[in-house]
Amino acid sequence: MTATYQVKKFSWSYSPLKNYETCPKRHYHYDIAKDIQGDSESEPIREGKQMHAAFDARLRAGTPLPLGLGHYEPMLVRILAAPGHTYSERKLALSSNYQPVAWFSAEAWFRGILDCTKINGRTASVFDWKNGKPSHDTTQLQLSAALVFHSAPAIQQVRAGLVFANHDKVESATFERRDLPEIWNEILPRVRRLQRAREAQEYPPKPSGLCRRWCGVVSCPYHGIGG
Repeated sequence: MTATYQVKKFSWSYSPLKNYETCPKRHYHYDIAKDIQGDSESEPIREGKQMHAAFDARLRAGTPLPLGLGHYEPMLVRILAAPGHTYSERKLALSSNYQPVAWFSAEAWFRGILDCTKINGRTASVFDWKNGKPSHDTTQLQLSAALVFHSAPAIQQVRAGLVFANHDKVESATFERRDLPEIWNEILPRVRRLQRAREAQEYPPKPSGLCRRWCGVVSCPYHGIGG
């Protein structure tokens, strides 16, 4: 590994955790060194950014959806019309003792952005916009719920959903406040492994199907081969 990266106070978010578990070496280059340029602006990523920006403008300011995205209008109208207050692109952060802190606080330990949140009394609905193939990611659903519970003590139930807009499909799960210990008991050991790797600066390659076509780390011995 390069010696130019200096270890700073540990903090994390969902994407680096997922990337590390997929391949530590890939995580290092994409999330820490950030020295990969090849597929950083691939067509799916550009489309995803455009969709997020358009949905945010529609939900936040009523801006009409641009050409090519108008078929999502009924979905967004249903969200806006549902009882409660709608929030778009909420940036939330927690300290290591699970207290809400400012996004750029030196005490921020975990950060997450909730694409769309609907608060109605003691219940919250959280949506994350996806433009890829449908999948069920329990970890992202759990972390979305945890962020809401810790940031809004009055909330007792969170309905979290991954909205695969291009496929008109939602993968969802419902969490109660009493589920918080179980959520963290499942996730914290994984976060500790990420932290130990960060402290030791150890990021070995882990071959997978991504190696063949979807990884830009050309220095990896598995690049173009996969596992």
